[in-house]
Amino acid sequence: MRERSRFPLSIAPAVAAAILLACGPAHGQASPDASTRAREPSPAVASTARADSGPELQRLNALAGHWTVRQSMWTDPANAPAIDVGEATLTPVLGGRHLRQDLRIDSPTGAFRGLGYLGYDLATRRYDSLWMDVNFTGMILAHGSYDPSRRTYELTGAMPDPHHAGATLPLREVMRVPDADHFTYEYYEHHDGREMLAVRLEYTRR
Repeated sequence: MRERSRFPLSIAPAVAAAILLACGPAHGQASPDASTRAREPSPAVASTARADSGPELQRLNALAGHWTVRQSMWTDPANAPAIDVGEATLTPVLGGRHLRQDLRIDSPTGAFRGLGYLGYDLATRRYDSLWMDVNFTGMILAHGSYDPSRRTYELTGAMPDPHHAGATLPLREVMRVPDADHFTYEYYEHHDGREMLAVRLEYTRR
């Protein structure tokens, strides 16, 4: 998420996500009532979600809350990633139609800030994510679907190529939600015809 990297949530982008969105399972164990909480939004979330939001948005809104975040970032896939920590707040907005993520990562080089939105369009029947952060002046859009058998969101899009004006680079976002208290987001970029993992975010509910 420095010069050439994105969140998610997108997840989270992030979210995201992470919008995301997504990585391997985050550390820690789910709380005893995690399975119930994964199916049913909290009362605070339910009060903001409209009846017409459908199960897709209700599933997203169940991620509302405060999270600790562990970020792994690769600038060179041949080397170990840089590890930093931070926090994120996910909030249903506009009557529960979209999920907003405010992400902050603290590192020796300074604080990273990102803002993302993730939602489900009932007309197109797809998930859409929008991401902005302090490392670039544009916005990143991605679109995709959810696989209930794997509890995984996968979205694809494009980001501006920082080295070629007007060009874009393909990207892929993967967000996995194994239980109500953890989710992970992975952000992949294409360089020289190869897909590479650039960022992994691991979220644990506070």
